[in-house]
Amino acid sequence: MCRKQNLECLCLLFLLIMGVFALMPAFGQSSLNLRGIAGLQPGSVLFLSIKGDVSGASSLWGTDIYTLDSNVATAAVHAGVLANGQTGIVAVVICDGLPSYTGSFRNGVQSNSWRSFSLSFKFIALAQGPGSLAQMTPSAPPVAQPVPLAPGPQPTAPSMPVQTPTPTPSTPPTQQPYATSRNLYVFNNADVFSKLKSIQPGTTIYVQVVGKKADRIWGTDIYTSDSDLGAAAVHAGILSIGQTGIVRVKILPGQQSYVGSTRSTIESKSYGKWDLSYSLEPVTQSYDRILWMIPDPGVVRDIPNVAPGQSYVVWVTSSVDQRAIWGTDIYTSDSPISIAAVHAGILKPGESGPVIVHVIEGQSHYEGSTRNGVTTRSYGSYGLSYMLEPAR
Repeated sequence: MCRKQNLECLCLLFLLIMGVFALMPAFGQSSLNLRGIAGLQPGSVLFLSIKGDVSGASSLWGTDIYTLDSNVATAAVHAGVLANGQTGIVAVVICDGLPSYTGSFRNGVQSNSWRSFSLSFKFIALAQGPGSLAQMTPSAPPVAQPVPLAPGPQPTAPSMPVQTPTPTPSTPPTQQPYATSRNLYVFNNADVFSKLKSIQPGTTIYVQVVGKKADRIWGTDIYTSDSDLGAAAVHAGILSIGQTGIVRVKILPGQQSYVGSTRSTIESKSYGKWDLSYSLEPVTQSYDRILWMIPDPGVVRDIPNVAPGQSYVVWVTSSVDQRAIWGTDIYTSDSPISIAAVHAGILKPGESGPVIVHVIEGQSHYEGSTRNGVTTRSYGSYGLSYMLEPAR
């Protein structure tokens, strides 16, 4: 067994090295920006062998997130990934363009500020690998691990509702993990309504539940928001008792009354006026990967056992309230995610959706700015930080 695992590790290392050198003809010290690489999209991941070089500072725009035409060798020094003159392999992820880029002085390099640009890039820790961009949350169940981080057999996907295709989680390719994958973002908590903040009618979420009998269910086809999801899935004919599956939950306005009925051995009750409702549908599309979500914890530091290098898919309802927030692109871990998502241009005010949170080391300084109607503050040294990415 140990010999087999060692062989697998050697094979993985060989493929990584070959992948790096495969990129070398398209990118080298004579071509120090990424615009010459065809087909780059937000989410593309590149492994590049470069030499840190501070001489290209005049062609460097941004801090931590840089314009696509920035000098990568100089950016690597500015970001602290390489020292000046040091040669090494770096992992670069392509990001959406930003409305503005803030310059700063770091590691002997002065980067420039710039207005909007179509695409950006940033560095990620090479130890994380490409799968770190949207890895499974710590609370995810043993079934259907969406992004395996080591070689081995693929885990089994959860059973889907009757007559629906089964999503097949798979290891993402080295490049374009989002552009080439159809991702399904799923809660693994049937009690999700009690944990979501300010969920609004018109929102659709996906939840993995186990079909069961329960007394707490009111309505027929349209159920009160406090009705048991597992029982409602059986009552609606989507799951059988004991079956685990993913259901599509459509949030609806409250109703004046709810009519009870008996279906599939589940008896629902009638009820009067209630402020929020939902209906259920089977999942009718196939997906490449299932990525588990967590409800918005408010601030990153409140996620249990949070540490640098971890990534989470967080369901966020964005906000522009007056709570304090510190940083630009990199935020202190006590900055509200819901406000940072607006400042970073990922969500509009009041919009709900999944956001990818990358937890990173604390910074020596955080620069404030005004973006998208949100003003953040500057701050000194802080112990833990995070960055945001759109979920695709």
